[in-house]
Amino acid sequence: MEILKAENLKAYYLLDIGGKLHSVRAVDDINISIKENEIYGIAGESGCGKSTLIKTLYGMVEPPLNVVDGKVYYRIDNEYKNIFSLNGALESIRWNYISYIPQGSMSVLNPVVKIIESFWDFIGSRVDISDKSTWRKNIEEHFALLGLPTKVLDAYPHQLSGGMRQRVTIALATILSPKIIVADEPSTALDVVAQRAVIQLLKEIQKNLKNTIILVTHDMGVHASISDRIAIMYAGKIVEEAPTSEIFESPRHPYTKYLIGALPKIGDKSYKVSAPGAPPSLLNSPSGCRFHPRCSQAMEECKVNVPELISVNSEHRVACFLYSKEREL
Repeated sequence: MEILKAENLKAYYLLDIGGKLHSVRAVDDINISIKENEIYGIAGESGCGKSTLIKTLYGMVEPPLNVVDGKVYYRIDNEYKNIFSLNGALESIRWNYISYIPQGSMSVLNPVVKIIESFWDFIGSRVDISDKSTWRKNIEEHFALLGLPTKVLDAYPHQLSGGMRQRVTIALATILSPKIIVADEPSTALDVVAQRAVIQLLKEIQKNLKNTIILVTHDMGVHASISDRIAIMYAGKIVEEAPTSEIFESPRHPYTKYLIGALPKIGDKSYKVSAPGAPPSLLNSPSGCRFHPRCSQAMEECKVNVPELISVNSEHRVACFLYSKEREL
């Protein structure tokens, strides 16, 4: 059953440039359904709108970002509620129902206080922590469950490695056992060993809490190891969505094929070819299919019309005229 849905979602950055209003179409007509107890990955090049999408799904919409159309629904008490109509009530369900893991751990942890104080500040703004001894025990048990040393609680952020700080941030975001966790590039800027520890931690959390994780990363290797389903995003649009195994074994969209084809493989010394050119500006996106200027299979139709995201089977959707009903392969 779906726990989060987006319908016809459009979120634009509205910018005043030289006295004229311009729209950066970072999230442009997105329709997705995310299930309970799954890790849903969102992949794509930098600048394609991934982070803006999950901020909008989380309800973190502040000018210049504006939701110009569409709805986002959370399933709360078996009822779908449009988060943009919750107003002040949205803040009351954050961290209990849905939590957010940002890219940089230092933007979360206060550098001048010990880790435990960050937990007190965070938890105390949401639940009663008058019995600190019990809560301290709960926090230590949570750390133990996640494989984190409890002595970290009495350290300052600068005394920890980048990987450990990020793992502490994840522990902070999951201490209240939210049903949904939104993770924005949680392993970025970490070495490969720390990346593996962070990804393994997320997998363990999902396994233990049976919650839903929405994971954004441009690293397809990370998605291959953790995501159950993947949405491929390009220039503000979802161009393909399928179970992870199917995305890697049978990619349909030309852009997805480039992303997967560029991945290194053990023992493979062949030259890897990535998508030619660069992603378009979201301020002035190409007409028709936004990938057509970089696509070797582009047709005249691609330059004029926008392909719909159609189903090629029960779990696989793709937005490409190569797979339209008239040209189904």
